[in-house]
Amino acid sequence: MRPSLVLLLMLLLAAPSFGKSLASIEQDLLQDLKRIHYWADYENAPDHLSLPDSVERANERFRRKLLHYAATEPATLTAEFRLLRAEHLTIATAPDQQLRIYSWDTRTGGTMHFFANVYQFRRGPATVGARCLPLPAGHTEPGGFYSELFAVRKGAQTYYLGLAHGIHSSRDCYQQVKVFTIEAGQLNPDARLIRTASGLKNTLGFAYDFFSVADRPERPVRLITYDAATRRLQLPVVWAGGKVTTGRISYQFTSTEFVKLNP
Repeated sequence: MRPSLVLLLMLLLAAPSFGKSLASIEQDLLQDLKRIHYWADYENAPDHLSLPDSVERANERFRRKLLHYAATEPATLTAEFRLLRAEHLTIATAPDQQLRIYSWDTRTGGTMHFFANVYQFRRGPATVGARCLPLPAGHTEPGGFYSELFAVRKGAQTYYLGLAHGIHSSRDCYQQVKVFTIEAGQLNPDARLIRTASGLKNTLGFAYDFFSVADRPERPVRLITYDAATRRLQLPVVWAGGKVTTGRISYQFTSTEFVKLNP
């Protein structure tokens, strides 16, 4: 074999492989996501104290791995991830594919479900970032999962409204929209775009009785809607006790903020 050919083969063998295929990334994440369900199912077994693992550690492994791939593999921002979705990872992607939120049930609660989220966003043309939003010290709220992301333009800036769902018991649920922006390559989770009686807000939501809407066919139940053509955000009228009615409350985007329309 000629020396030049030998040298070329040596260089090819020694060269590092950059990135991983989406299929291998999905399989790697899927293995850890399944571990969460596995350990959650066995946590209540009589001998669970002798088990070598736990649902908490399984969640931490999955969270760290998802953060790593979301921050280092730009192709994951638009990947379908059908297998992960089938394993109950909820993925909400903005219409412009600049922001994505991954949500999953940590299986650490009972009828009150605790959710975790990883936020992935485009920093630049070929780079992505990812983060988890920190919780205040002593915070014990169960959080929620994001099923959709709406987008609205304000000048040159795009604002994203994440539709979030909270499950506090088999009856008591919560639904809200939360506003995000991407500014200078960083995610801003505290953008304010919704005008209420108490000022400009980052979130808008309500508690409700799930049994009052249990006969609706869609899951998750979609009580907050956004019409991109009219740029109108709508929420249901909810009576005392959490009963959801057919009445609607509308917020119109005025090119600078959402304002409530008179009935």
